Amino acid sequence: MSETGDIGNPAMSQIVNAAIAYADALTGRFAGKINRADHAGVVKTMRDALGNRLPAAQASRLRSILDEKDEAQYGIRAKSLPEAESLLDKLEKFAEWAEKELEV
Repeated sequence: MSETGDIGNPAMSQIVNAAIAYADALTGRFAGKINRADHAGVVKTMRDALGNRLPAAQASRLRSILDEKDEAQYGIRAKSLPEAESLLDKLEKFAEWAEKELEV
């Protein structure tokens, strides 16, 4: 993600994978399990593991990141650099919250 005109799919794929890794770290720490099913179940696994510790805003943010997985990794439409940057912003906010939770 460095130059105007670059496609955003590769970066978006990595962003999605990073969000999944943060979710797995949280559920592993707080419930001793990770989501091994469809990635659509990640938010439910987090809700089960964290309960009320998972703010609605963070669940929504994670869901919106995961919603990009199939299109970024398997879709036929090239994603734009601004789309990737927007997704990265969501990941940064999610990651900041997750890292604070992992410190507890």
